[in-house]
Amino acid sequence: MNDKPAITMHLRLLLYIFILCLLHPILSCTESKSEKGKTIAAVNQWYQLQTQYSLISIDSVLKFAVLIDSAAKDLPNPFKAMALVGKGRYYSSKSPELAFKYNNQALALLNNSGADSISARAYNGLGIYYIKKSDYPNALDNYFKALRLFEKAKDEKGMGGVLANIGEVFQVKNDVASAKKYILQGMEISRKASETYAYLDAAHTMANIYGMNNQFDSAIAIDRMGIAVSDSIGSKRLKSSFYNNLGNCYLYSNRPDSARFYFNQCLQLDSATGNWHYMIDNYLTLGQLSLKQQEFAKAEQLISRAIFLSDSVREYQLKLPAWKALGAVYTAQKDFVRANAAKDSAAVTKDKLINQQSENKILELKELYETEKKEQTITMQQLRLSRQQLFISGGVVLLALMVLSGWLFYRRFKMQKEKELQTKLMQQREQATVEILQAEDQERKRIAAELHDGVGQVMLAAWLNLQAIEPELNTLTPGHQASLSKAIRMVGEGCKEVREVSHSMMAKALVNSNLKTALTEFAKQIDRSVLAITLHFDGTEQPTGTIEDSILYRVVQECINNALKHAAATEIDINVAFNNVGTSILIEDNGTGFNYNLATATASPSGLGIQNIKTRIAFLNGKVEWDSSIGNGTVVSIFVPAKQEVKN
Repeated sequence: MNDKPAITMHLRLLLYIFILCLLHPILSCTESKSEKGKTIAAVNQWYQLQTQYSLISIDSVLKFAVLIDSAAKDLPNPFKAMALVGKGRYYSSKSPELAFKYNNQALALLNNSGADSISARAYNGLGIYYIKKSDYPNALDNYFKALRLFEKAKDEKGMGGVLANIGEVFQVKNDVASAKKYILQGMEISRKASETYAYLDAAHTMANIYGMNNQFDSAIAIDRMGIAVSDSIGSKRLKSSFYNNLGNCYLYSNRPDSARFYFNQCLQLDSATGNWHYMIDNYLTLGQLSLKQQEFAKAEQLISRAIFLSDSVREYQLKLPAWKALGAVYTAQKDFVRANAAKDSAAVTKDKLINQQSENKILELKELYETEKKEQTITMQQLRLSRQQLFISGGVVLLALMVLSGWLFYRRFKMQKEKELQTKLMQQREQATVEILQAEDQERKRIAAELHDGVGQVMLAAWLNLQAIEPELNTLTPGHQASLSKAIRMVGEGCKEVREVSHSMMAKALVNSNLKTALTEFAKQIDRSVLAITLHFDGTEQPTGTIEDSILYRVVQECINNALKHAAATEIDINVAFNNVGTSILIEDNGTGFNYNLATATASPSGLGIQNIKTRIAFLNGKVEWDSSIGNGTVVSIFVPAKQEVKN
């Protein structure tokens, strides 16, 4: 006995530990969901900035891609794909193979994800890769895939950009009509979407197309518009590109002075923005222009600056044509020694350029390898971390299961004891109920016998004696005759009522036979002119016991009395079905009906009668239901399962 409190405290302690084990992941999950929401918001913001800076600052694109990559490790695949698309954009010029890999990885993650806009940018990146490889069919295929997805996502910025890219492909293929068509569509969409950078990028390409086709006035008009818009958004980079277009238009339309002015304007802007590639190109173009005008000293100075700047920034791509142009300057001056030296330098530069291209390819492959190796390392680290988390989770789950098992064992033991106690109480309650019902039936029998054999016999004897003197009424006065006739009639009615009450309290047929016979006898006692009772019996009545038959008889009797007294019914149909499952009784009358909810909610006579019927049927483990409404009669459905023997 003294060990029970200690055991209970021990179980409570185990239960507290189990609850803590359960609450910890739940609380952690709640906190994790809150943090996850913040991370998703940040990633979406970085992705928007990454897309916005794609035409402004390529280094910023990589910065945001790295941020997204770091934050999206535990986020769904579309967020991981955002980082891959950004890296693909950054490496599109520096390492096309790496960009190709990143964009394909993004598409693999986005398969069936519904993230159409991100998928479209990955396809656009593949289009850029193929156009650099001069694979125009594949470039167009990927660009059009991107266009369809941008249209589906209603991404106007993306649509404008990819339409301009499609136009550039047709420009390279010398399909000028198609190039103009798609670029103009891109410009219009970008203008409506207020995507100024995309609009100006497409406009720059359009100006190039006009210039290459000697439509210089149209090209110059677009360039001047582009310069004005670039000024409005403060973009020196875009303004320089339009100045460069203007310079070329004037150069090829034989207006050298205007061309020199705009190329010099380009130099100032490129120097301010640090765009060394364009500075070299402008120095070279100005030098070639001076050579064409036979200003040899100036040409030599400008081209030499281009070569010097090329060496400074290791831009060998433009250094080769610069040496060739400088050789042409020396040749025009008949300075063949320096011309040959320039020719030799051009050859050396060409070798360097080839070597640089090889080195760039090697570096690209090395970077690709290092990237894959890094990804494998990250994957292995994540795998190890997952295993550690799995072991920890397994330990927590095992501990929780042990605690739960102990608690369940104790709970089961406790519930078993409670169930045994409840069973004993139920048996005692049933036994008491049976005894009460038996006592009630015995009392009914006693009272019925007293009424029948005592009061009934006295009333019957009085009635017979009065009937014996009835022939002598003629000797009485009319008043006495009427009084005596009335007394004889009242005594006769009293005898009849005593007999009916006696039969009502204990049906003789129920004592001597079964429920079916008792109900039939009861129905015969009711005057059909007052209440027509129709009985239907299906199946063979199974032996159930006197108490069950008595309860069902009293319930049916109560329902008939209710229909007669409270509902003013004139017809009642009673269907009784006996089978192996149990006994079903359906009682239907044509009375006035009643509000079941109202009757059961108040302490009305009908409400008390309903509760009495429920109690009796519940004792037999049965069910009873009422279906009634005002003016529509009442249907009472009773079912008592078979083999529900009451223990005596």
